[in-house]
Amino acid sequence: MKTRKKLTVALLICASLHSFCFADCPLDHFLIGCNADGMTGTEDDNKLFVDCNQKYRHSDPNNSGVSTWLNWHYPLCYNIRYDRYQIGEPGFDIIKADDPNRQLQGTANLDYQIIIECISIAPDFIAKNSTLGIELNQPGDWINHSALSDPHLHLEYRAPAPSGATNLLWIMYIIYDNFGNYESSEPFGLAFVKDPPSGDLVIDGAVDGSDLAELCYYWLEDNGERSNDYYERADADKNGIVNLFDFAMLASNWLK
Repeated sequence: MKTRKKLTVALLICASLHSFCFADCPLDHFLIGCNADGMTGTEDDNKLFVDCNQKYRHSDPNNSGVSTWLNWHYPLCYNIRYDRYQIGEPGFDIIKADDPNRQLQGTANLDYQIIIECISIAPDFIAKNSTLGIELNQPGDWINHSALSDPHLHLEYRAPAPSGATNLLWIMYIIYDNFGNYESSEPFGLAFVKDPPSGDLVIDGAVDGSDLAELCYYWLEDNGERSNDYYERADADKNGIVNLFDFAMLASNWLK
């Protein structure tokens, strides 16, 4: 009887450990894929994109644990040991086989080579993974995501004190296939500490011609939602469509 009870307990422990090990990562990630609309025969079949469903899950400054999606930015937490502000998300992963219509086809680094490139970053701001020797701190820095032994990449974002407490910080990315089998993604970005101004779609703290060009690219698109980050915040009022209301919000901050 005791042997059977011990065996039952052991099996329960193993099952719990298995569930824990294979549970979804609690940290936020961009998910890299192609064919964003999931339909074949459309113009985006070979275009790269990132699924943003996990973006901003932990952006609640009160750390309530509720995925509120209230903010367009992530908070940074003070690390007293190193006198800096930091956060350990979001990272990058790839869309898995349970979403086959949007999954990259073939073998990484053989059939495609996905490069994550930094195209803009705030001064003194860093994205890094010390274990892998990855550091992005200026435009042109890049990561060969397809060469990673594990595509589940974590990145930590760091800023020195005191700027990490009060300044708008950002990093803008683009994803492309170094082999040319997929079209490049649209630029996408992350803001930290505070929301970027309405209309600051190419995040740099100002609203100018580059932001207007992005708004024009998404003009009258009507499927704004979490997965596409409301068209990189072009759908500023989150009503699903990029229209004159969003243009007015951009215009209100023009050249500020």
